[in-house]
Amino acid sequence: LYFSASNYYFTGDDFTWFRWVSDCCENVVKYFTDADGFFYRPGTKLYFSLMHSALWLNQTMYHLVSFILHFSVAALVFLISKRILKNYFLSIASAVLFLLLIGYHEAVFWISSTGFLFNAMFALLALLFFIYYKEKRARIYFIMSLISIILSLLFHELGVIVPLLIILYDIIDEKIIPRGAGIISRPHLVLLFPILPYLLLRFIAGSHWFSGDYSYNLLRLPFNIVGNTIGYLGLVLFGPASLPFYQMLRNFSKEHVLFAMLAIIIAIFIVGVMYRMIFRKMIGEERRIVVFGFLFFIIALLPFLGLGNIASRYSYLATAGFAILFALVFKKIYSYLSNINGRYIALTSTIGIVIIFTTLQLFQLQKIHSDWRVAGEKSKRFIISLEGMYINEWKKERMKFYFVNVPIRFGEAWVFPVGLSDAVWFVSRNEYIGVYQLSSLSQALGAAKDAP
Repeated sequence: LYFSASNYYFTGDDFTWFRWVSDCCENVVKYFTDADGFFYRPGTKLYFSLMHSALWLNQTMYHLVSFILHFSVAALVFLISKRILKNYFLSIASAVLFLLLIGYHEAVFWISSTGFLFNAMFALLALLFFIYYKEKRARIYFIMSLISIILSLLFHELGVIVPLLIILYDIIDEKIIPRGAGIISRPHLVLLFPILPYLLLRFIAGSHWFSGDYSYNLLRLPFNIVGNTIGYLGLVLFGPASLPFYQMLRNFSKEHVLFAMLAIIIAIFIVGVMYRMIFRKMIGEERRIVVFGFLFFIIALLPFLGLGNIASRYSYLATAGFAILFALVFKKIYSYLSNINGRYIALTSTIGIVIIFTTLQLFQLQKIHSDWRVAGEKSKRFIISLEGMYINEWKKERMKFYFVNVPIRFGEAWVFPVGLSDAVWFVSRNEYIGVYQLSSLSQALGAAKDAP
């Protein structure tokens, strides 16, 4: 599915990561004590530092690590699914579905998003170790779960929701919680505890909190939550093909706020009615699977649902919960058709549905490959052309570069949303070079007329 992406070149934020680790590679402690105004992700910085010092700019090795992490996450989805679905074949189906769903493609294709892969791996490890702890009553598994939570926090702030996923599992598993017991137990509090020192470290390190694209608007919060939930459901299920509908929905709701509010109320009512109708026809075990899969999906998206936009990479961990839920849906489709039309027709129909769904995903994946390949080529050609114009004076003289029509993205792939100045720095290593992006050639020529 992804091997051909191993030669796609670095883009955008990749150069920002490399510049950070180049500036402070001799003082690793600063990764944990100084966020330099950015997010608190010392684990991701340490990863890029080790890779950069050992492999420099060998994009193939960075992609290879991403593929290994992605496969590891799929394997963990399988192991957790066995405990949730209690069916070997359905567990395999959920892991395969996780690999085929391409709504999260940025997390795998974009080297800058490797932190999401590490975060998801440690999040699922924390859940799996906790499941082993409840099954075997061995304290070592609880300790490993706690360590995994801490590691997930170091790679991405999404780690704050990992204890909630564990609590969710405890709540839906009737065999674990005895009657009359509280929802939050002492082990839960222990697993929640690392969040406090993590937040303190973030504060001391001066990390980025809420501003710009990562801020919440309280007035728009309900609309953003509902709209983004619909957007992520469409993204996970139908891939990037659903994004035009999501954008149209957002634009319409901005211009017709009252109508959007009424639509939200009606949608919540319809979902509630459907929820009750569907649940009546399910046995207890299936109800727990549906609750776990859907709430896993929502909890894994909690930090992002209130934002003013959605992003492919944000849906990576959430897709794991959706894959478990989706495997059950295919089973229910087969059971329903089997009761009406017989086993062979049901099997043929279900296989047909799976083929159509898989084809939809793979066709989009093929286009995504093309987009990321072209984006990498654009970035690579830019670097090579800049090096071709290189002169020794660039290393010491004060200079200004004015760029017009900088490509932000190509199709579904990022080119230079940010990171242009860091790419220029990599070529020149001159701290006194200024990089400016302008909207027109006339503006650039006007600004540059008196400057070298």
